[in-house]
Amino acid sequence: MRIFKQIVIAACAALAFAASIHAQSPAEGWTKVDPTELKNAVELFANDKTALAVGKEGDLNATTMSWGSIGELWGKPIVTVVVDHSRYTYSLMGLYDYFTITAFPKKMNGALDYIGSHSRKTDKNKIQNAGLTTMFTELGNPTFKEGNLIIECRTIYEAPIDVDNMLDDDIIKMYQDNKLKHTMFVGEIVNVWKR
Repeated sequence: MRIFKQIVIAACAALAFAASIHAQSPAEGWTKVDPTELKNAVELFANDKTALAVGKEGDLNATTMSWGSIGELWGKPIVTVVVDHSRYTYSLMGLYDYFTITAFPKKMNGALDYIGSHSRKTDKNKIQNAGLTTMFTELGNPTFKEGNLIIECRTIYEAPIDVDNMLDDDIIKMYQDNKLKHTMFVGEIVNVWKR
């Protein structure tokens, strides 16, 4: 009985230690808000710097995100993002069910420029080299301590962008040389935190 009690105490201590590793979860210093409280969705992607992060501890990546939208689809609050096939992040989007969008204060623009212009394929520590600190949501998804808004999403739809379905000549011109290849991902918003 004494050995069993020691095992239980050791297991509880291990769990407490594991929980402390993620002590910088959004719960600390962040306020959970309803997705309907998101304001200026167009500005978020058009004018502010945001990062899309995907993966799990030990296998994650992030890139700058500027093509996206926030709204409602199929009765769910959603985020739509468009990811270039050449990005390492694209390969991870197919492996993991969740992703986060993190917005940042203007003072972090340099860090966002760095992660948007460097590939994890060649810069294994690009997130740290950018001066960003990874933290994880309660669901285990990556985001960043330096952010001021986190939108956590579960991917519910993905489709390649098809030039044959485009109706705007300016957009068609962007894809004419077949160098751009993107996939659109729709994520159901499951959590939002602000600070």
